[in-house]
Amino acid sequence: MTEDNFDNVEDTAESRASQAAGAAPSAADFQRLQDDLEGVRERLFRATADARNMQKRIEQEKDQGIQYANERLLKSLLPVIDNFERALAVDPQTTDVPKLLQGMQIVHDQMMKVLRQQEVEEIAPEPGTPFDPAHHHALMQQEDDRYDQPTVTQLMQKGYLVHGRTLRPAGVAVSKGK
Repeated sequence: MTEDNFDNVEDTAESRASQAAGAAPSAADFQRLQDDLEGVRERLFRATADARNMQKRIEQEKDQGIQYANERLLKSLLPVIDNFERALAVDPQTTDVPKLLQGMQIVHDQMMKVLRQQEVEEIAPEPGTPFDPAHHHALMQQEDDRYDQPTVTQLMQKGYLVHGRTLRPAGVAVSKGK
């Protein structure tokens, strides 16, 4: 509180004391109270406006964060796209299949490296792995008396996790069990 505020509090206390003693408030006391009230209102309006502006600013920043959330991932994929385009630009008459497959393997490895950098993990259950509906999607069932409970018998499509959350479950064939 400023010194003026202390004076106002003392003046207000004095006016309350005089009112309690039966004296009517003076015009100066009334004017001072009106001025104090107007000051409080003005500070309240400013604080409300500041809060609204901050809320709008936070919303804009949130929207921009969502809009550009994938920017890092997309930038890291651009070299992979460049390599695919180079491979597609090769004259098929002068390229042999083993070299083409070798190039495709290099681009695949590059893509998997980018995904690992983004903390994407493969879900590729081996046959014999217990079926987990959180990470596996049963595409078909197969007769198999080796297992008492639903168990992966064949991987049909890899799944992926990001930060431990399933992006796509692995597509698997599952034993019917006994």
